[in-house]
Amino acid sequence: MKIGIAGLGLIGGSLALALRERHEVIGYDADATVRADVARSGIRVMATIEELVPADAIVVATPMPAIVPTLERLAAHADGGLLLDTASLKRGVVDFAARAPERARIVGGHPMAGATSSGFSAADPELFRDRPFLLVPTPRSDDRAMALAGRIVRDAGAVVTVCSAEVHDRAMARLVSAPLATAAALAVAGADAGDLLAAAGPGFRDSTRLAETPADLAVELLLGNPGDARAAIRSVIEALEQLAGALDRGDREYVRNILVAARQVRSQLG
Repeated sequence: MKIGIAGLGLIGGSLALALRERHEVIGYDADATVRADVARSGIRVMATIEELVPADAIVVATPMPAIVPTLERLAAHADGGLLLDTASLKRGVVDFAARAPERARIVGGHPMAGATSSGFSAADPELFRDRPFLLVPTPRSDDRAMALAGRIVRDAGAVVTVCSAEVHDRAMARLVSAPLATAAALAVAGADAGDLLAAAGPGFRDSTRLAETPADLAVELLLGNPGDARAAIRSVIEALEQLAGALDRGDREYVRNILVAARQVRSQLG
């Protein structure tokens, strides 16, 4: 199968490395330096995004603001080839698919994998190994498109989970946006530790890791789905206020119960 990949950063680059043993993989990135780095890895790189067509499938793994514009650019020329994106939010992709050319075949995708580093230099063919990869049907998905997307995901080593855009974005507000906002708030509050901030142990460092998310990406994650993100953040605030209230009352049983419940939820992650 011929697979094009638009955007060769951490996600797109890792997909290219993971898929090239089983498929003919070609790639494109808007950054000429990235294209040169990828070419040196042995992956065939195109000079323009249009040269990714024709292909059986094209994975759009650009930064989030460029996902829909890139889909728009490719949809008119893909000639029925699958377009699979990797954005962290799916509503915009589904909305575009509803107005896309009838011959376009578009499936939403979201790999639940990542790393603290970014760019092709951080790409890893094992990044998706045994990790969930969410697939979201759109108005331009059919059985063949979903099956092809599933094959690509499995060949990259990931595990397919199918859900609607509504379910996906609501869940991501709780699993991505709220943790991001909480980590940012915790990091800012941690500054009050003054000179002892540098002495912070793994608890604080692990809890604030998401505060290192690049600001442009963080803004897109929060403002790309503000309603669900706001609701998720408020649920965190409510839980903290209840815990603070229990501390004010000296309610040891309540404090213990919420900590036990939290531990049980955490244990489900494996």
